[in-house]
Amino acid sequence: TMMDCHRFVLAPGAASEGAYRHEGEEFMHVLSGRLELVLDSDQFFDLGPGDSLYFESRRYHSWRNRHDGETVLLWINTPPTF
Repeated sequence: TMMDCHRFVLAPGAASEGAYRHEGEEFMHVLSGRLELVLDSDQFFDLGPGDSLYFESRRYHSWRNRHDGETVLLWINTPPTF
């Protein structure tokens, strides 16, 4: 398999354990809630319903749900990493 697609449901306050990077590419699409994504420690993206973002996975990235409720998103990776 060359690509992985997951539907994630993130609880309020859920976050990555710091910034990380790896080989590949990522695409995410927020279905509901809000997600903050940080690239290379200095690019901040506040994503809401209907927002999408693509980035190369070798960039340092971290994320967190800053929303009071759950955030639901589609997260697609190549190569598969989950």
